[in-house]
Amino acid sequence: MKKVVVISLMAALSLSATDSVEKNQFKTHTELSYVQTQGNTDTDAFSLDFAGSKAWDRHSLKLDLDALYGTDNHIETKNKILAELNYDYQFAKYFTINYLLGYKNDKFSGFEYQFYTGPGVKYIALDSKSQKLDFQVNILYNSDETMNVYTDSNGDEIKYPYPDGTSGAIVTEGKTDTYNGFSAKANYSWQIVENLKFIQELSYRDDFDDTQAYFAFSKTAIETKISDMFSMGISYKVDYTNMPPSDKEYSDRTFMTSLIIDY
Repeated sequence: MKKVVVISLMAALSLSATDSVEKNQFKTHTELSYVQTQGNTDTDAFSLDFAGSKAWDRHSLKLDLDALYGTDNHIETKNKILAELNYDYQFAKYFTINYLLGYKNDKFSGFEYQFYTGPGVKYIALDSKSQKLDFQVNILYNSDETMNVYTDSNGDEIKYPYPDGTSGAIVTEGKTDTYNGFSAKANYSWQIVENLKFIQELSYRDDFDDTQAYFAFSKTAIETKISDMFSMGISYKVDYTNMPPSDKEYSDRTFMTSLIIDY
């Protein structure tokens, strides 16, 4: 009888230790895409979509990184990086206290950088084996700095990456705009079948004093497993700015086919 009790206790401790390791482990999700053409055109394009998370007790920390770089005949055509760090403290089963730190640098958007940070809350609406859905709202301090604008003697703008240089150009200094606002996010995933997954991410960031100065982002993706660690994925991203600097486009749209590594 004592032997059975000891074995049962050891098994329980082993299961508890396994659960603890699974809850506290560091997880990463990496999407890589690279395209190169040579001949009539000489282009390179590289994208990285990375998410790393670490959980311990009621705490969790997550880093999201989205980078895109490309050249055409050795001239830059894409240069963007977005990084967000989220800290969560789970104070109830479906609610967490959140703190967000974000930085964006997109040379072709007209912004030198965009920085935002602030506290918030997250609500876990779905957390089943096949579907997950959460909503997050943050109150933010924002700082956006626009790039310098260079114009030639004819009054035409010399656009980044300034292939002919900016010597002798008329310079209009960029401005820094600081303001209070908020952001709202929704993240949804659906494990359709064992090796097929659908993902939808939406985010919105606004200025309290000027509701027309807002930013929105959407990512729609399908992932299919090819092994325990590797998947193939296709994604479509829309990065929208309602009041872009200068004469920049309102939205950037990116379609990618990627190799995905989960570890």
